[in-house]
Amino acid sequence: MLKPGNSFADYLFMAITFLPLLPAGLLLFQKSFGKDPLHLMLIICLVDFIRDLPVHFHMLNEDNQSIITNVCYPIELTLLALLFRPILVKSLRDNLTIILVAFLSSLLTWLTIKGWENNGLYLQVIQNAMVIGMILLSLPPLVRSKGLDIFRSSLFWIAGGTLFHLLIILLLDLINPCCGSNAEDKIFLSIAALIRYSLYTLAVLPGRDSIPAE
Repeated sequence: MLKPGNSFADYLFMAITFLPLLPAGLLLFQKSFGKDPLHLMLIICLVDFIRDLPVHFHMLNEDNQSIITNVCYPIELTLLALLFRPILVKSLRDNLTIILVAFLSSLLTWLTIKGWENNGLYLQVIQNAMVIGMILLSLPPLVRSKGLDIFRSSLFWIAGGTLFHLLIILLLDLINPCCGSNAEDKIFLSIAALIRYSLYTLAVLPGRDSIPAE
């Protein structure tokens, strides 16, 4: 439940929780829905919403929230990999698949042994770093393929929003391992999420080029 007496940052952070529903809702009402991999972005938005809603409204205790987080992060990582994988050259796609399968297998094994309620902060840092690396690798071929039409690419806006958001999270994690525990962190995270889902919304607006599929 929502706790009374929260600061302005708390309420801002809670409002940001519902932002993933904006691009998801716009995508659902588009005629092109289901014709290209944009449906992966829809699932990513819904996964993020499910993961963050209990946190910002204090619905669950720490152990239960850790279980949801540990389930949602691997799902998001897999979906982002599927989203950006087609733009990579074949050798990078193959290497990405091997690394992703190895990491997810190790992660699931570790969580099964240690318990899904463990707070895997360092695992989240590794996952975020993997996504950042994947996006940085996909941007050069994307720019080369689109040229001056890069701003019409849905994948470009998704990459920009995801990259900015994860870089802010990674920076805060390096500065303060308890990222999001104070008002300043919450403000930075809220701004990062606002920019991310605003760019996601741009990605699904009519007139964007479809995302390449394999």
